[in-house]
Amino acid sequence: MHPSPEYRPGLPEQNDNVSHNHPLKEFVVLLSGVTVFLLLAAWSLGLLVDWAAGFISPEMEAVIFSSMRVSGAVVFDKQKDDPRRVELQRLVDELGRCNEIGYPLQINMATSQDANAFAFPGGRIIVLEGLLETIRSENGLSFVLAHEMAHFKNRDHLRGMGRGIVFTALSALLTGAGSDITQLIAPALGVGQARYSQEREALADRLALETLNCFYGHVGGATEFFEAMQEESKEQGRGIGGYFASHPEAVQRIDALHSLAAASRFAVRETFHLSTVLVPDTSSQ
Repeated sequence: MHPSPEYRPGLPEQNDNVSHNHPLKEFVVLLSGVTVFLLLAAWSLGLLVDWAAGFISPEMEAVIFSSMRVSGAVVFDKQKDDPRRVELQRLVDELGRCNEIGYPLQINMATSQDANAFAFPGGRIIVLEGLLETIRSENGLSFVLAHEMAHFKNRDHLRGMGRGIVFTALSALLTGAGSDITQLIAPALGVGQARYSQEREALADRLALETLNCFYGHVGGATEFFEAMQEESKEQGRGIGGYFASHPEAVQRIDALHSLAAASRFAVRETFHLSTVLVPDTSSQ
């Protein structure tokens, strides 16, 4: 009788569940894979959002957003008869003859020292009071308003809102809101979204320039706002941060507008003074 072989415990020679690669290499591969997947998903869903935005008519949009409570609605109602708002509304209504937006646009003001304006779903343009302290001519103000009107015509406000929701939901769904991996891949996704936003801004600038030429017969004042912002951009030094910004740099927009005006043979003439109603009262300062 032969004795039983002695049992000696040990790890199996091959185990598919155990990786022999370096943990750092596996992390890089995993991060790259997740990033590529999210980029493709965000790109595909972005195209879907753009496609869907084209099917939402101004009438449908008005119905959808009329039921939503707008932040500051009480303030907007109080400023209904404000001479500044009335003048701004007049400009928007008259500029509308040159771009056929198809929206019943409503303009309101908001207290802020920032020089800017925004287009909100439902046909509302918000002008920050700081814009009136920066703009010096009616033509310059008209360009800014025409730019926001162009966003409505190009459906950019719906595209931007839809893409923002998709991006946020996708990141939270796959990696968890605020997770470490989300913080790592967010810059890569942000670059793509920023470039898309900058392209839409350029399109809005082009339509605003055409609107200005249609309304005044020339494009004087088109670069007034960006020239005012140029010094501020230099002081802030955007550098590489410009790739993540939603808007092109001021100097780029000025150059693009000059090139487009020259290519289109748009004349540049003297601008109209800003209405006294819109000139800020600085006597108390």
